Amino acid sequence: MRRDTLLVATVGYLLLPNVVFVLGWLRPAWGYGIALVAVACLVDVVGRARTDRPPLSGLDWAVVLALAAFWVVAGGIGELNAQVWDYTKHNLVFHDLIVEPWPVVYRAPDLHDPMLCYYLAYYLPTALVAKLLGIQYAASASLAWGSAGVVLAFAWVARLGRPNGPAVLCLFTLVDGLCWVPGLVALARRLAPEAGALRGGWWQTDGFTDTFFHLAGVHTRLMFQSEPWMLVWTPQHALGAWLATACVLSVVWERRTARYCAFVNAALMLWSPFVAIGLLPFTVAVLWRRWRRELSWVDALGALALAVPVGIYLQAHEPQRFAGLLFAALPNAAAWSKYLLFLLLAIGSVWAAVWLVQHRYTLLDVARWRVFCLAGAALVATTLVYMGKYNDWAMRVSMPSLFVLHLTAAAVAVTFWRSRAALRHRLALAALLLLTAERPIKTYILMPMGRAGSQGIPTTISTARRAANGLVRFQGGDDPDITSQYLGSTDSWFGQHLMRVRAAGTSSSGSGRTK
Repeated sequence: MRRDTLLVATVGYLLLPNVVFVLGWLRPAWGYGIALVAVACLVDVVGRARTDRPPLSGLDWAVVLALAAFWVVAGGIGELNAQVWDYTKHNLVFHDLIVEPWPVVYRAPDLHDPMLCYYLAYYLPTALVAKLLGIQYAASASLAWGSAGVVLAFAWVARLGRPNGPAVLCLFTLVDGLCWVPGLVALARRLAPEAGALRGGWWQTDGFTDTFFHLAGVHTRLMFQSEPWMLVWTPQHALGAWLATACVLSVVWERRTARYCAFVNAALMLWSPFVAIGLLPFTVAVLWRRWRRELSWVDALGALALAVPVGIYLQAHEPQRFAGLLFAALPNAAAWSKYLLFLLLAIGSVWAAVWLVQHRYTLLDVARWRVFCLAGAALVATTLVYMGKYNDWAMRVSMPSLFVLHLTAAAVAVTFWRSRAALRHRLALAALLLLTAERPIKTYILMPMGRAGSQGIPTTISTARRAANGLVRFQGGDDPDITSQYLGSTDSWFGQHLMRVRAAGTSSSGSGRTK
C-alpha cells in the first residue's frame, strides 16, 4: 500500500479556498477555529489515504498533461486565448476580490449596500496571490491555479479508466448527448440557397437548439453542457464537480474507503452548491452501509465545520425569482413532447447504448453498474426542478451525474472496442458515441481559433472595470438583473453574526461603508 498522493492533492485543492474563505470572511473566533478543523482533517487524509493501485505511468501523464495544456489554453484560462462572454463576469469577480477589502461590501444605496455573495472557491486562491503580490500577477496566478485543477481532474479520469486510461480520457472529453439534433433544422436553413444571410457560420446552430428546449420560457430551459464546454464557460463549477465526483466515484471503482466522502462533499459547497447537491446522491449511496465503520468523528466534524458557515453565507443571497417544479410550468402538449425528447436525446441515448452492451457482454461489475444507473436516475430527477434565470439548477446539479455517465460510457466503449465482441456491435457503439460528440468536436476546433460563440471579450482581470465599476454595476446585455446572482444582504444572519468586522474607513468601490 502506498500513499494516495492524487487523493491528498485533490482534497487539498478543494479545501484550500475554504480555508481562505473562513479566514477572510468570518470573524476570527469562527474563522480560526474552522480553519484548524479543516487543516486537521487534511492531516488525517495525508496520514490515512492509502491505495494499492499503481501510480500513473509516464504515458498516462504525458496524455494528461498534453490534453490539460490544450484545454487550459483553448479555454482562455490565464488569458492565453480569447475568452468567452462569461469571463466578463469572472474577471470582475477576480478584480473585486483583489482590489477591495475582504469581505467585499459594495456601496450601492439603491441596492441596500450588498455584499459579494457567490461561489468563490475558484476565484479566491488567485485573488489572494494577486492581492499579496499585485494585480499584474493575477493572470499568472489564474493560469497556475486553473491548470492544477485541470491536471488533477484529467489524472483522475485516466486513473479511473485504467487499464485504458489515456484512451478513456480522450473519449471522456468527447462523449455528450444527441441534443444537437434539433439544430439540423437551423443547419438546413443555413445551407438552403433561399435562406438568405444568417448570423454566424453554418456550423453555429446551438442557439436554435437552446431555444427549442426552452419549454415554458428561458427559465425552464433544459440544457446539459458537454465536458469541454463546462470548463470553457464555468470553470468555477466544472473543476469542483470533476474533482469531488472522482473522489466519491473512486470508492466504488477502486473499492477503497469512503472515509472522506462527506468531507469532500462539504468542501464542494463553496465551489458550487448546485454541484454539491448533485453529488449528494452518490455520497449517500457509498456511505449508506459503511458510515458506522468508515465515517469517523473527524470527517463528520470537518464536514459540518465547512458546510454550516458556507450554507449560512449562501443563505444571504438575493432571493431567486425563478424557481419551481417543471411539471407545473409546462404549458401544453408541445412542451411535454419537447421535455420527453430532451430526456431521450440527452440521457436515454447514451444510457441505453451502455445498457445494451452491458446486457449482452457484462463489462461492468455490479457496483459500477449500480452507480451508472444512479447517474441516469439522478439526471432525470434533476430536470424536475427549475431555478435561476437560465435554469442553472439543471445545468449545474447535473454535473456529477454527467461525469459518471460520460466516464462510464467512455470506459465501456474502449473496453468493448478492444474485446472480441461482434464487429457490428462495436461499430454501432462507436458510431453512436461519435454522433454524440457534435458539440465537443466543434469546441475542439473552434475554441483554439477564437471562433466559438461569444468568444473574444475586451477585458482582462486587470482591466475588468472597463465593463463596469465593480460587479455590482455590471449590466449583462439583455439581462439587466444579472448582478443579483452575485449579491447578498449584509443584514442577513451571516452579515450580522458571522461576517468579519471591517476596519473603519475601508471601502468597496469607494464606498466608505463599514460593518
